[in-house]
Amino acid sequence: MWLAAAAMVLLAVGGWLWVRSRSSGQTVAVVVLDLRGRAAVRGENPAETSQPPLEVPRTAKSLSLELPVGSNEGAYDVALLNASGAELFRTSATAKLDDHIVALRADVDLAGVAPGSYFIGVRQPGLEWTLFPVRLL
Repeated sequence: MWLAAAAMVLLAVGGWLWVRSRSSGQTVAVVVLDLRGRAAVRGENPAETSQPPLEVPRTAKSLSLELPVGSNEGAYDVALLNASGAELFRTSATAKLDDHIVALRADVDLAGVAPGSYFIGVRQPGLEWTLFPVRLL
């Protein structure tokens, strides 16, 4: 009787661990970040902002950025930057106007970046970064 009970406990624990490991490995295909109502971070102290950071899972494969009002269509650089401004990841994408929203979709690979607080930088080639606080999960 005790042996059967121990076997059931082991099966239950093993099943729970298996389900937990499978759900944590799920990939998020596209993460939509609405930047239209957010103020850009500028100045010498970009870490100081009153806005809560946008949350991005590290498993994201693509970011769909809805750019701030007044943004232009065309080529953009998109980067993940740390607090000191060092680029951890950069890619290029083309923004297009769709239903009165200028949006761009950028393929990303953030799996190698540690969870924490960073900035998403967006710029047209040759211009300065416009930064938005993000938290990688």
